Amino acid sequence: MDLSDASELLPTSHKIDHRVSELPTSLKEALRVFILARAIRIVRGDGKAHNSMLVNVSRFMNVQKQVRDLLYEHVEEIRSSVRVNGALCLIDAMKDPQISELRYTFDRHFATTCPETWIAVQECLNESVSAIGVVEVNSQSADSLDYTSYQGTGLNVVAVGGLSLSRGLTLEGLTVSYFLRRSMMYDTLFQMGRWFGYRVGYEDLCRVWMPEEAQGWYEHITDSVDELRAELVRMQRSNATPMDFGLKVRSHPDSLLVTARNKMGTGKDYSVKIGLANQFVETAILRRDGKSVTSNLRAVVRLAEDMRKGGLAPEHGEKLGGSRLVRNVPVDVVYSFIGSFINHRNSYLSETEPVRRYIYARTQDELSSWDVLFAGVSKNYRSSKSLVDNCLGFELVCQRRVAGKQSDKSTLVVTNKQRVSSRGIARIGLTPQEAEAAEREHDLSEERSGGSVNYPDRIYAQVRRKPLLIVHLLAIGSAEDDLSVSTPIAAWSISFPKTSLDDPNVEYVVNTTWYRENLVDGDEDEDFNENGDS
Repeated sequence: MDLSDASELLPTSHKIDHRVSELPTSLKEALRVFILARAIRIVRGDGKAHNSMLVNVSRFMNVQKQVRDLLYEHVEEIRSSVRVNGALCLIDAMKDPQISELRYTFDRHFATTCPETWIAVQECLNESVSAIGVVEVNSQSADSLDYTSYQGTGLNVVAVGGLSLSRGLTLEGLTVSYFLRRSMMYDTLFQMGRWFGYRVGYEDLCRVWMPEEAQGWYEHITDSVDELRAELVRMQRSNATPMDFGLKVRSHPDSLLVTARNKMGTGKDYSVKIGLANQFVETAILRRDGKSVTSNLRAVVRLAEDMRKGGLAPEHGEKLGGSRLVRNVPVDVVYSFIGSFINHRNSYLSETEPVRRYIYARTQDELSSWDVLFAGVSKNYRSSKSLVDNCLGFELVCQRRVAGKQSDKSTLVVTNKQRVSSRGIARIGLTPQEAEAAEREHDLSEERSGGSVNYPDRIYAQVRRKPLLIVHLLAIGSAEDDLSVSTPIAAWSISFPKTSLDDPNVEYVVNTTWYRENLVDGDEDEDFNENGDS
């Protein structure tokens, strides 16, 4: 579930003295879902099983205590209503606001996915909510999660915590997770991600609330883990050594996100070698100031002009819906475009010089010839509110993207999940045989018998013979906005093929300032002092 209503009451970044005046509506809903989930488990005969709800919204114990107290008060309100009116007939019970909210929540979350009826669940509400406690979990709290002492009856608990919950603590019978804090660091993501697994017997009851940008990062690391797992399978087939796999992991683009912070001294640069072979790179964070927007649009226009001079006019390219594909574009044209495009410093993987160095080293062989796609929207989806651009020599209906929450006047974060390209775009440029070969290999590495509907884009780079440059002209706004007279913002993506050359890595250099701006949320820095949870 998208968690989008907490920014005022519980902002992602806040100080130790932050005051929590009330609970976000989404947290109240998550609590009701937890109460209902336990009631449904009672109906199913699992009334003596453990049930836990996770609430992780701050690393500060002062804030945790406030949230815990407010949750306790809300549980008490629900408990009182259920005790007095829960046994009434449906019509009379619905006159109670708390029970009415529970019924509405049941209809929204469970009515179409669970076989249990509301009547059966209502009968078990009192038993469900009467046993639920609300506790703090941190180094100074007196509360504990002693599941072993409740083996016969089950422990039913809402656990409010911070860093202590991030460090290996197991929540038995975890059903509902309310996860507000954001981190891009892989170790933190992996530790917290274990909360979100579904349990056999009540997998249909489990729910997770988190911000959309955090969802994007979990999707990203899932793709990355799947990619490395597939690489391990391929290396095993070719009798490669564990050292070979270790080198692969260390050169993966995501190695920046697992870099130990103690390697980065204050004010010092830190370099890491990254392999771009078999990777999908894109400018998901863009400069938004007028000068940069104009300059990058001119870079796209010059790219089209340079292609036209070489007899490869975009307007004569293959029509793929609303897009145009031009094959066999010389590398020098692409190289010049990348050099003239103004990259945002926070879009680390698309940093101009490392990308150009990687391309330059392969201009005579693997990257000498490119496919270039000018991405657009099919006319079937065009409306009077669409942005239509003609600067490339043909009519292009611009792709519509929303600005992520971290955007401001000078920076555009493309969607909260930081994605520019639509899923499946990396398949473009391949023959049907090549694409099918990639999909078969993916099914084999995942031990599936085929039939996948949404294959990840990364698998197509394995069979790609030429790199694919995707040029985007983006219309920034929601689906309802009239963008017909807005200015398009240019972006690019590249799908690099695998390489057979030695030492395929290029060096990226980051400093402490970049690291803290991009990888350490102010509320996530584990180098905390005595004011934080330890």
